[in-house]
Amino acid sequence: MIAENKSNNLFKNLQNIIFTNYKVIIVVLLIALISFIGFQINNYFKIQKIKKTSISFFEIINNNQDNLIDLEKLINDNNIYSILSKLKLIQKNNEMKNFNYSNKLYKELLSSSNLDTIYKSSIAANASYTMINASYEESTNYYINDILNYIKYINDEMDGYFSIKKELEYLIIVTEIDLNQLEYKNNSKAMDKYNEIFNSSLVSASVKERVKKIHELQLYN
Repeated sequence: MIAENKSNNLFKNLQNIIFTNYKVIIVVLLIALISFIGFQINNYFKIQKIKKTSISFFEIINNNQDNLIDLEKLINDNNIYSILSKLKLIQKNNEMKNFNYSNKLYKELLSSSNLDTIYKSSIAANASYTMINASYEESTNYYINDILNYIKYINDEMDGYFSIKKELEYLIIVTEIDLNQLEYKNNSKAMDKYNEIFNSSLVSASVKERVKKIHELQLYN
């Protein structure tokens, strides 16, 4: 009987609270409902936009491999297909030796917070090798600071990337020496980096072999 009275009192108190505050409760429920509907609508349009971008991307790739203008329209959509569009544009501009524009796209990709570390490391390595080549092609120091920055993006704790990063650190030193017409064998940075690579058990044999060939070429050429 006592338990029943307590239950009745609790129910009446709950009724009183609801009745007293029903306007507030209705407003809160309406806000929650509107927020939920708004979220669903926004999510729906995002999905539709991604679908539309994906269709456009594959149509461009399938219909005209060289249509760079249409790819340009997709690079600002901030989704996976904008990233793929930038990568495709980089590939095409590198083939045309339009390295300045490729460099701009590399920067945009690497500054994106949407990319995982492994993708950033891969893109950064590709950018570094490409822009070192561009420096020789154009006989310019213009890209050096960007290359040094790209190398910093490479996570050398991941498998395979330690060797790549060390090779690039060596290559950028050699590139600066060549472009500035300096003496290789008297350059302490080059010698120190070469010895660091050859004395490291973590650097792959293939990288050591490539670095050795460059080292000998620089010494005896």
